[in-house]
Amino acid sequence: MTYLRLPLRKTLLALAASSALTLALAAPAMAHCDALDGPVISEARIALESGDVTPVLKWVPAADEARISSTFEKAREVRQNGGSAQELADQQFFAELVESHRASEGAPFTGIKPAGKIDPVVQLADKALEEGEINAFLARIVEKFEHNARSAFEATLAAKQQADNDPERGRVFVDHYVHYVHYLEDVHNVIAGNSGHGH
Repeated sequence: MTYLRLPLRKTLLALAASSALTLALAAPAMAHCDALDGPVISEARIALESGDVTPVLKWVPAADEARISSTFEKAREVRQNGGSAQELADQQFFAELVESHRASEGAPFTGIKPAGKIDPVVQLADKALEEGEINAFLARIVEKFEHNARSAFEATLAAKQQADNDPERGRVFVDHYVHYVHYLEDVHNVIAGNSGHGH
């Protein structure tokens, strides 16, 4: 069912997309770069096979290029022994690469994370870049935002109608109200570039 007129939907599309990209690609992006199936390690695997470290150097600051290149060459040398030696060499290179990348983002390195744990919205954001088209991603974000905002609004509105009957129903309304207002405020603050208040 379409609830919104086209101009309003376009406005929400822009707002929700901006919000989603900021939220999903800030903290989650830092988190997914340390996953075995994240972009950093995926490119590192290709580099180790091809022998060209250049494509992965974009993930680290210039000050770390020499160290990462040296680790890469050592890993390539050890990999020639095959088996567990190759696996250990790869893991060492991945760890140093990801640690450098996360440090450049101001994030701690807590080890390489297993594959299959990347947030679906981050996967969609990466897929949009791979396909060169973002419409599907934006449509999903707008749908989710509209659903959440509408649900919070309708629950709050229903509770408001009973809020003055007795204190307990009033408190139910207040609980809904706080959630509703803070949700919309958080979305707005992200879009406006303000930090949220933690709710």
